[in-house]
Amino acid sequence: MLSTVAWAAQANADTYAILSLVGDHLTIAGQERQSGSHLDQNRYEVVTLPDSTLDDFAVRVADATIAKVRPGASIVTLRTTTDPKLAGLRESWLDADAVGVAELLSVIATQIPPSPDGHLLLITPYRARPELKTDRDSRGSGKVAGLGFYLDATTALRRSDTSELARGYLGVFAHFQLVLVNLQTNAIEAHERVVVGRTYAASRAEDRTPWNALSPTDKIKALESLMKGAIERLLPGMLSSQNPQPPS
Repeated sequence: MLSTVAWAAQANADTYAILSLVGDHLTIAGQERQSGSHLDQNRYEVVTLPDSTLDDFAVRVADATIAKVRPGASIVTLRTTTDPKLAGLRESWLDADAVGVAELLSVIATQIPPSPDGHLLLITPYRARPELKTDRDSRGSGKVAGLGFYLDATTALRRSDTSELARGYLGVFAHFQLVLVNLQTNAIEAHERVVVGRTYAASRAEDRTPWNALSPTDKIKALESLMKGAIERLLPGMLSSQNPQPPS
């Protein structure tokens, strides 16, 4: 089910509800040697997170960005608990060209207070090939969705600050969609897909293992940095979009 976390005391003609479905789990991908097949041969592990820290962070960044672009707007934050319907919808959107607005609103409509000009900002996972940036190019194979880490134990990579060379790296990725829905018409007014990632050489770790290239705290900070950069870069343009798509 959903619970309303915050809502302005008085209705405003410009209102936004924010729902993040991207931060309840992490995916850890382990690169395997490719044998020439086009099939994805990587190993994947999904780790369920104990709290909503990453979803809360994404919502705070979106909230602050909306406040800058629409200073008079009222904002409501929707927080999810375990909801099989939402989980199923989220999975169906990973590779889809569009989000099923009608299906989504059938689940959450009662949680959003009425407004003469209401919008929903949905933050949901997107599945794509990793684009893990090095100082020269991008790395990564297979496909991943949402937030997580990518482990490569064979590729030699230099540490960016000291140029120290070691075999292997830790990739940090954030793959998600930002979908802005007009709650009066059910039209999607803007839709952006985010595929961002960074690499951290194994030489950053004392034991030279890719997983230890970042501490647990720094791993979360790296994920937050990717989300923050993408939301702050894309959301202002979405809020000024004048080309709504028809309801789906």
